[in-house]
Amino acid sequence: MSEHNSTDFETFLRSIQKQYLCCYPLHCIVWETFPKDMTWDEQKDLIDATYNSPLNQKLPIKIAYQLNFLKKLIAFLEQTTSEVHDAVYESYCDVQLRVAEDSTQKYAFKHYLLDEQTHFTLRESKSFVAEGTTGLCSWQASLALSDFILRHPDIVRNRRILELGAGTGLCGFILFKMCQPQQLMISDGSPQCVELMCESVERNFPDAHLLNSNGKYSWNEQILQCSVISWNCINECEEVVDLCPEILLAADVVYDDSCFDDLSFAIDFAFKLRNNQVEMYLAATVRNEHTLNGFLKKLGE
Repeated sequence: MSEHNSTDFETFLRSIQKQYLCCYPLHCIVWETFPKDMTWDEQKDLIDATYNSPLNQKLPIKIAYQLNFLKKLIAFLEQTTSEVHDAVYESYCDVQLRVAEDSTQKYAFKHYLLDEQTHFTLRESKSFVAEGTTGLCSWQASLALSDFILRHPDIVRNRRILELGAGTGLCGFILFKMCQPQQLMISDGSPQCVELMCESVERNFPDAHLLNSNGKYSWNEQILQCSVISWNCINECEEVVDLCPEILLAADVVYDDSCFDDLSFAIDFAFKLRNNQVEMYLAATVRNEHTLNGFLKKLGE
């Protein structure tokens, strides 16, 4: 076997590590682009960057994902190398031993790596729908909105921001740490979601100072608030009135047309607080064009 270009291989390792630690869908990973004929040491580096990553060993991602990833990796290596590293097989065996234990767990961790120094670790539901909500796991639209704001940080810098239907809070956490908003309220109608948000604040902002018992934190002279807000009762929330947001954010909140009236009411209320001098950024996965168009029509009305 021949050693691959070290810079190219490091870039590959970093990319696959990011995908692995946030449980990027296996069918979306382009296995054909993996380096062929990996050396013994390169295979070990790959396992160390994924399964043996300190983040995964301390706060493991979903076991079923790890098992299926390693199964696909072994199949790839058996086809493209003369010998598969023992560490790859050992990792697969280790995961198999944990499958039964994991089946009783409702939550697992995901690690979102932004750069060499910055990552976010969230405990998320292993099911898309749990405890009557879809908000206990992160969705693609939240990542898309985060990416957009990271490319245009001036949108939120030194501004007062309200995120509706924040779910796990991932988008809010990213912009709070990376884009320096003055004050950010991440909200959801599910108390379980907000409880998870507060847990994530303590994990990802360990030096944040808790200001009250209602999920309000101070960090680097910025204010972060985690709040339970039902859209149809937003006018009763004094915290929103006090915030008087300049920017509204929402990701993946227009998948259910039965919520459109309440969502429109919440948006309208926030806009009226500032005499319509508010900007809103909404990210949506288009699952059903009719549903999305129905929401846009509602906004037009």
